[in-house]
Amino acid sequence: MIKTLLAWVFGMAVSSLVSAQQQINIVFPYAPSHGTTPAFYALVSEANRLQNRYQFILEPKVGGNGLIALNHMRESPQNRVAIIAPAFVDNADNGQINEGDYVHVVGMGDMCMAVFNKHGDESRGIESLKGTSDLVLGGVGWANSSHLIGLQIGERYGLQVRNIVFKSNKEGLINLAQDGGVTQVIDRINSFDEIQAQAKVKAKILGVTCSRRLTNWPQIKTLREQGITAPSPWIIITSHKDMPAAIRTDLSQIINQSLRNIGEQRIWEMSSLQPLVFTGQKLDEFYNQKANDQRVLLRRYRALIDADRGSTK
Repeated sequence: MIKTLLAWVFGMAVSSLVSAQQQINIVFPYAPSHGTTPAFYALVSEANRLQNRYQFILEPKVGGNGLIALNHMRESPQNRVAIIAPAFVDNADNGQINEGDYVHVVGMGDMCMAVFNKHGDESRGIESLKGTSDLVLGGVGWANSSHLIGLQIGERYGLQVRNIVFKSNKEGLINLAQDGGVTQVIDRINSFDEIQAQAKVKAKILGVTCSRRLTNWPQIKTLREQGITAPSPWIIITSHKDMPAAIRTDLSQIINQSLRNIGEQRIWEMSSLQPLVFTGQKLDEFYNQKANDQRVLLRRYRALIDADRGSTK
C-alpha cells in the first residue's frame, strides 16, 4: 500500500513537472533536406538536455519565401520563434511583413556555401562563365543570397538569369547533377559529393560565400575576391514583438549556451554554418549590416526579381 502510494505521488510529481514545461516551437521554413536541418535538430536536442523549463520542438512550415513560417509564428507568439534568412529583408521591403514587429533572439552567423555551376573552370572562377549559356538557378526562394548572387553574375557577363524554386537547395543540385535544366546552385561544400552517384554532370565550384578561403579548398576564391558583393546566406532566430520579454531572454540564453555546447566545429561539419553566436546589440548590428548590403542589390534588381517569381518546383 505504501509503495503504491509513493509510486502514485512520484508519478503525480513527474506529471506536474512535464505539464509545467512550456513548449517552444522553432518554426523552420525549409524542407527536411535543407542544409541547416542537422544543426537545428542538434540545437533542439541540446536545449532540451540543458534544462527542463521549456520543451523545444522543430516545426517545419515550408513555402512562401519564408512567409508561411512567419505567419504561423505570429499566431502564437508566446511559444513560437522562427528561423529567418535573407528573404526576410525582401518580404519587409515588399510590405509583406512589418520589420518592426520582430525582435531577434540569437544570430547563427553565415553559411559558407559553394557556387556549383554546370559550366566554367574552377581555376578561373566565375570569370569563366563569360560567353556561356544563360544562368538557370535552383534555389529555395526569391531575392535571397542565391538569387542575388546569380543576378550579379548575370549582370557582369551579360547572361539572362532565371530562378526556379525548389523545396531545398539539394533538390536543385540534384536537378543540376541529373542535367535537368538547372545550371547553377549554391549549396553546402560537401553536397555534391553526397549525390555523386546520381550525377550526369560534374558541377564545378566557381567560388565560396565564406569570408575567407577554406583550408581544404585553397584554390577556390571567395565571391568577395571575385567582386561579388551580394551577402552570404545568414541565419537568425527571431521572435514576434508580442512574445513576453522574460521568455525571450530565457530563450536567448538557452539557445546561445546550447550552440556553444554543440561547438563551432560540429555545427560546421553538419551544416556548413560559420557560427557567430551573438545576441543583443551585436545581433542588431549584424542584421542591419546584412540588410543594408542586401537592399542595395534589391533596389538594383527589383524589376528582374519581381518578373522572376513564377517558376516553382
